[in-house]
Amino acid sequence: MYFLSGKIIGAKVLTVQTQVQFKFAIESKLWKLKQRNGWNINNAVKRGRLEIIAEILLFCDQQKAKTNIMYNTNLNYAQLESNLSYLTSLGMLMRQEGKYLTTSKGYRFLELFAELQDILRDENT
Repeated sequence: MYFLSGKIIGAKVLTVQTQVQFKFAIESKLWKLKQRNGWNINNAVKRGRLEIIAEILLFCDQQKAKTNIMYNTNLNYAQLESNLSYLTSLGMLMRQEGKYLTTSKGYRFLELFAELQDILRDENT
């Protein structure tokens, strides 16, 4: 806990600051993985379910509308609906005012996914 002019600032503030730092570390790691693995719409690489989930969670670091998510992750509407419903039911995404946002559980998935990709990449080299 921090003290500011005689008042206690709760641990929630620390958690938010830590989460922001954590988010940027994960994002940079995943963007590097995305570039290395060729996750690019233009080169027609087949993505698995976990890659699609990671892309959705990574893209929803700020509130995003369905259409925006659909275009940026290159999914059709049925695929988008299925994935958004699934991620929301697991608590990895939350819906606020009709837009979607990644939760702390979603960021945890991204962290573990990035670690797994690192392990798999190390095995192949």
